[in-house]
Amino acid sequence: AMPRRQKVRFGEDLYTPTWVRGSGQQKEGFCDTCSPGKWLQLKNSAFWYHKQFFHGISSVSGRPFIRPVQVRHYDADIIEGLCHQCQQWVPIANAKRRNSVLWFRHAHK
Repeated sequence: AMPRRQKVRFGEDLYTPTWVRGSGQQKEGFCDTCSPGKWLQLKNSAFWYHKQFFHGISSVSGRPFIRPVQVRHYDADIIEGLCHQCQQWVPIANAKRRNSVLWFRHAHK
């Protein structure tokens, strides 16, 4: 399917895909945050999941999630971040998950 330009919700919107292709169940959004960019399905939430939990960009605000106020090493293989909202220490990474998925999942709530 031929890619087409899509309007973003507002100027600073980092979530809404600028490029889409296909329609219905086959509709895909282009992640231009990735390098190189990649196409992800919109209907099965692959794009939503990817932008939020891989790149840390909120689907609601279109902006990056707020980073931890503080970071600390807890135990040998756990890194925690202090949440500005709930004031709790939240796991950011552990031996199995070295990226920030755990933090993004918390920030998404």
